[in-house]
Amino acid sequence: MKDPEILRDAYQVIDDEVQALNDLKQYLKEDFIEVVNKILHCKGRVILTGIGKSGHICKKISATLSSTGTSSFFMHATEAFHGDLGMIRNDDLVIAVSYSGETDDLIKTIPIIKNIGAEVIGVSGNANSSLAKLSDLHQLIKVEKEACPLDLAPTSSATATLVWGDALAVALMKKRDFQPEDFARSHPGGTLGKRLILTAKDVMIEGDDLPKNIATDLSKDVIKEISQKGLGVTLVEDKLSKILGLITDGDVRRAIESSDDFFSLQAQDFMTTSFNSVSPDQLASDCLEVMAEKKIGCLIVMEADQILGIVNQKDLIKLGL
Repeated sequence: MKDPEILRDAYQVIDDEVQALNDLKQYLKEDFIEVVNKILHCKGRVILTGIGKSGHICKKISATLSSTGTSSFFMHATEAFHGDLGMIRNDDLVIAVSYSGETDDLIKTIPIIKNIGAEVIGVSGNANSSLAKLSDLHQLIKVEKEACPLDLAPTSSATATLVWGDALAVALMKKRDFQPEDFARSHPGGTLGKRLILTAKDVMIEGDDLPKNIATDLSKDVIKEISQKGLGVTLVEDKLSKILGLITDGDVRRAIESSDDFFSLQAQDFMTTSFNSVSPDQLASDCLEVMAEKKIGCLIVMEADQILGIVNQKDLIKLGL
């Protein structure tokens, strides 16, 4: 059933919130620069506090700061009166958010926080609010109207505050010269974290899991080892455990095609003596690129002419690299 009013209302919300974001630029001036500098010079943590919708926005801003190089956490302003104020230290910086600037529980915490010795940055839509007057520094974020048709529910104001938080995080990232490697340390479970942290040593197959054959093993023993270990390759060593070469499933196929009596062959008869290797400190993502470029399924991990393990392409793909 067509209902053009639904889409019209939705488009209006988007227009109102886009307008609020465009208007936000006029408030990002000297005060914003001072907020950034205060955070940069803060020796403690950056604590976000608020209630209701502002509290939800504070949680997101705090999470973004934490993941981009600024130690931060969220404190619910009401819970502050029931023990959470004990989390605040005198070298911390508290960012208190309330669009009206008059939220009672939040306002009551400001003098206590300042008495602890922490500085307070207030964020509100009223330059003359109680929050603005009590704070050491105030950031004005004002919207002409909420996207809510009643102009009551925090909509445009919440979006503007959220984007202000993103702008703050990005400005801090730039000032701290925050790099992808830094981001990866706080996101080790994500794709970026894996690509920038995991090394060949972290993902290689080693020890008893390594497929190995003696040089004099028959071809059927080679096939058995490759099949059991499931890596598509086996290492060939002499009786003193010195690695002489390797055999891939491709080597097996080629030997079958070129030999009249394949099953009489020994491992040393069709092994490959030259192979591609990487150091244990090589990034796993780089290993995957090498394998793709050379169209091979594995790489030997070596250090000082000693084989430590095997990196398998399928394993890296499963890790999401």
